[in-house]
Amino acid sequence: MSSKLRRMLLSLVVTVFVFGSFMVPESVFAQQISSGVNHQKESVSISGNTHVVNTLTMNLSDPFTKVEVGLPNPINSISTVSNMAKRNTYESHKVVGGVNASFFHWDSRLPAYLLAKDDKIVNLGAVSSSYTDFMYAPAAFGINAKGQGQIDRYNMGITISHHNQNFTLSGLNRSREVNESILFTQSYKFDHTRMNPFGLEVVVTGVDKSVDYDLKFGEKVTGKVSSIRPYGQSTSATIPKDGFVLSAHGEDIDKIRDLKIGDDVSLSLTVDDKWKDSEFMLASGPLLVQNGQAKLSIDPTSPRVTERAPHTAVAVDSTGNRVFFVTVDGRQPGYSTGMNLKEFANYLVSLGANYALNLDGGGSTTMVTRKVGDELASLTNSPSDGFERSVSAILQAVSTAPQGSPTIMKAHQVQEGLVGLGASADFKIDYILDQYYNRLLFDESKMELSVEGNIGEIENGKFVGTKAGKGYVVVRYGNASTKLPVTVVDEVGKLAVNVNSIRLTPGDRQKLDVNAVSTSGQPLIFDDSKVQWTVEGSIGKVENSVFIAGDKAGTGKLIATFGSQSVAIPVTVSTEPEILHSLNNLTNLSTENIRASSKLKTDTILQAKENGASLKLRYNFPDTQSGVAASYINFTNPLKISGKPTNIGMWVYGDGEGHWLRGKVKDAAGKEHTVDFTGYGDLNWYGWKYVEAKVSDQMAYPITLNQVYLAEPDDSNKGSGFIYLDKLQAVYTDKKEIAFPSSDNPKVVDKNKKWTVKFNIPMSKSWINNQTIYVEDQMGTRVPVKVTLSDSGKSAEVLAPDTGYISGKEYRLVVTRYAKSTKNLLMDKDSITPFKIK
Repeated sequence: MSSKLRRMLLSLVVTVFVFGSFMVPESVFAQQISSGVNHQKESVSISGNTHVVNTLTMNLSDPFTKVEVGLPNPINSISTVSNMAKRNTYESHKVVGGVNASFFHWDSRLPAYLLAKDDKIVNLGAVSSSYTDFMYAPAAFGINAKGQGQIDRYNMGITISHHNQNFTLSGLNRSREVNESILFTQSYKFDHTRMNPFGLEVVVTGVDKSVDYDLKFGEKVTGKVSSIRPYGQSTSATIPKDGFVLSAHGEDIDKIRDLKIGDDVSLSLTVDDKWKDSEFMLASGPLLVQNGQAKLSIDPTSPRVTERAPHTAVAVDSTGNRVFFVTVDGRQPGYSTGMNLKEFANYLVSLGANYALNLDGGGSTTMVTRKVGDELASLTNSPSDGFERSVSAILQAVSTAPQGSPTIMKAHQVQEGLVGLGASADFKIDYILDQYYNRLLFDESKMELSVEGNIGEIENGKFVGTKAGKGYVVVRYGNASTKLPVTVVDEVGKLAVNVNSIRLTPGDRQKLDVNAVSTSGQPLIFDDSKVQWTVEGSIGKVENSVFIAGDKAGTGKLIATFGSQSVAIPVTVSTEPEILHSLNNLTNLSTENIRASSKLKTDTILQAKENGASLKLRYNFPDTQSGVAASYINFTNPLKISGKPTNIGMWVYGDGEGHWLRGKVKDAAGKEHTVDFTGYGDLNWYGWKYVEAKVSDQMAYPITLNQVYLAEPDDSNKGSGFIYLDKLQAVYTDKKEIAFPSSDNPKVVDKNKKWTVKFNIPMSKSWINNQTIYVEDQMGTRVPVKVTLSDSGKSAEVLAPDTGYISGKEYRLVVTRYAKSTKNLLMDKDSITPFKIK
């Protein structure tokens, strides 16, 4: 056959005319999941809308393939499709796929329509009298007495017997029409018949077996008339739990007219011959395909038909030996829109459906399949709710195949990449399947490896590259085998080390992992024990791919060499902190807020801690928004931190508002960690103070600092203000940060020195205290001075601690900006007076 003819035939197969629009497959995925079950996932375009369709095809001619109904236990409970499929999986009974099936009532959790197994009613259900409803034409799917799939209408024969006469009723659990007689049971969706007064209703109780759940087709049950609702009474009859109601109108009243309280009434239910002795039957609707044509048993103008939605259906071919479970996802724009029922019916015809029946859809639409290599079935489609809904029944594809011998396998090369000469590569088995696609347990030690192509050999269970070229490693386990392509190269294109730079304290260690790529840029497996290390500078040594820092501070580099390639890593051995960001500019900074607003700027008015400027964060935490408020300073490019710091520190000029200062760190594994510069509510000081956040030594290094942020969880403590930040650094030792260096010309004073601070305007008594005016030593420790404001408000006395200052020690007196005036005005900047004690 010519390639042109093949393309023409293929076009005929995959392009189907659908109600005036073309259905064009965009992508298809197909996979055999058991000896008689195939799964296909297809994206199709219909009238410009994209739809994702999953189809399970069951071949009932396969001796190990069955289609069954799966039910929750008890029947009035619901569960997800995947959970029911897992529960129903056991030895030689593997549920390899399934879909949601019955419509059900949310209040009672009972299936809405008929369910029967082995000629016994599991759930009687109801039907509908409206042409716009799903169940207007009672229809069902099941496996008939021949073991074939069957979809067709069914007729429920309802016979009552009393006074030695038999009568046939018109229907069950639906609205009564003119000249009809209807049976009402607990399966009806209401507790009363809700029929009009123009009829006669007889209530029968004391029935010894439930008509709704336990009755076999053809089996007779008997009860007694306990009450009668006469013609003309407005209140309809109550449906009893231990019986049923007979409701008749017009000519059919004669069927129950002679009944009186205490009379015996018998009831039996039968079904059409074509449904007798079936393994099960599951009623649903509407019919979508009949005799190979798209033909719906529902009003085509019904909103149930025209709405685009997710749908589930079951279908059979003309032989009954092929059964299809089909789902189409919907309500997910850009992924799958959802079909209307006409489009869905035509799609089912394109699959080869002779008859098809609609099942519960919408958010309930679910398909599970056993993925190749898995033991249990799992979710395959994309439910519109974003998760599986619980449902009342499923249809399941079952493999009854016994455990066979190893036939199919999947394996992989453990470390991806080309293999360098002399280097070795490991291989592992992912899974092994038997001839029925069942997963088998296996013993990895019994895996056998061999080489095709003159590129290497197997040593101690590993492949070793011995010659440049391309070939295969054959992985074999019993009769199962697979070939994996392997390329051996004799040159390294480029070396790389797991760290770009190293910063350690004296005596610390850093593991050095060297990676390589080939000359073509692909990952390369090579023998890193042959890497030569050179150390430049008096910084330490390399032993067994570990760098050990020397006992003195210094800088230098490590050079890794393999063949003609080398890579250098700068090294710093130091106990000094590493400046991460000076915070005297806005480079690499941005803001983000939650229930807050903020603004960043640099400030040169306030005395900075580093390089003449500091970062000012102005924030507003509105008390009108409940919940945690936070203002984030984001580092657009996260700050890379060398080595293994013990802390991250910075200077903070507080505003006394008692907020929470925190940060976000990400480790080498991509895990985010929160670090605390202060405790909750502890940013409660005025003026400059040095703070540190502890870094956990359990992180995967290297790490980056992504954010610093101010937070307030307490709604009662929200408001606006500003803080300053300066000199953000990584800290590697317990060496203390000094608050200020020694002054060249400090004032030398007595240890009981009393300072007088003068102001040119009256100051507020509530803002003049030893928090806004304080004395600190060079380590930033604030001493317990006493601060009092004069009556005029234009001067304040700062008294020495009770024990006095310490002789020979340097201090400084700081009057912060928060020493406010009576008009609530801030100082322009801090006033600082250094002094030394005699």
